Amino acid sequence: MARDILKSRIGEFHRLREGLKITSDIPYKHFSEEFLKHYKARYGPETVKSHTSVVHEFERFMGLIGLMRLSDITPAVINRYITYLREVKKNKANTCNNHLKNLRTQFSFAIKNGLTDKNPGQGCQKVEVNDANKKGALSQDEYQKLLKFTKREYPSYYPIFYVFLHTGLRFTELISLKWQDIKFEEKVLWVMKPKGKKDPDSISMHDGVIKVLKSIPQRGEYVFTDEQGRPFGYRSRKIIRRLQNVLKKAEITSIRTLHELRHTYCSYLFAVGLNPREVQTAMRHSDLSITEKYAHVFTPEYNKKIGRLGRIYR
Repeated sequence: MARDILKSRIGEFHRLREGLKITSDIPYKHFSEEFLKHYKARYGPETVKSHTSVVHEFERFMGLIGLMRLSDITPAVINRYITYLREVKKNKANTCNNHLKNLRTQFSFAIKNGLTDKNPGQGCQKVEVNDANKKGALSQDEYQKLLKFTKREYPSYYPIFYVFLHTGLRFTELISLKWQDIKFEEKVLWVMKPKGKKDPDSISMHDGVIKVLKSIPQRGEYVFTDEQGRPFGYRSRKIIRRLQNVLKKAEITSIRTLHELRHTYCSYLFAVGLNPREVQTAMRHSDLSITEKYAHVFTPEYNKKIGRLGRIYR
């Protein structure tokens, strides 16, 4: 059986190379294993986790409709999959669009490896987004309350939330931060495996961040650890549980998630006078339009600035 499979694979390879065949009949399961292996070697755990969940969900869908080969996947199949996610699995529009984006990435990999010459995902339309949860950000008063209550209730988590708010790190980037990645003299910390990128990113630190980082006891190679001194796992819920408890005790309702601390950081960068391009660089966004979605306007501060108009030509 193994000999027959190898023989058919060699024959298919020659037909693909000679242009007699344009899409491989390799089982999707085998293709997806190679795809994930490629990404695990090059990208961070957050990116790999995202790809893995899409691969497994799409594999289940292929089984449900009785398909198994790469050559079976067409724009019609992918459109049917997106409809399945939306109507059967009840996923939100953004989730469906992320699955579509991931499938396009998979077929780009297939094209590069000569397994097909077309990307069926490119012929599919995104789902209109009208059900996404609106992200929030902390006002200056809420920022003070958050850090005050954190220092009182969970003092070991104060540096974590402070660095979140003053660097814009993502969760996986923060828990992966090692002491060797911080260059105090240069006032820079390095993100070795940023989301969706191959090369490291650098983040500028102000004196407040440096002071807080230097106050943390060095218990090992990782900067941030739990109460027992153990590194946080990628699936750990401890930090978000601590944040939710603090938000409840401080009666803060404008944010709910850790990611909204990154939104707060972006909003404050604009507030201190950085221009859009500088904020985009600080946020490490690939597109300025993404940065603009992260910025929030706080009414009290906004009203103060508008009030300055009354003093013009007085």
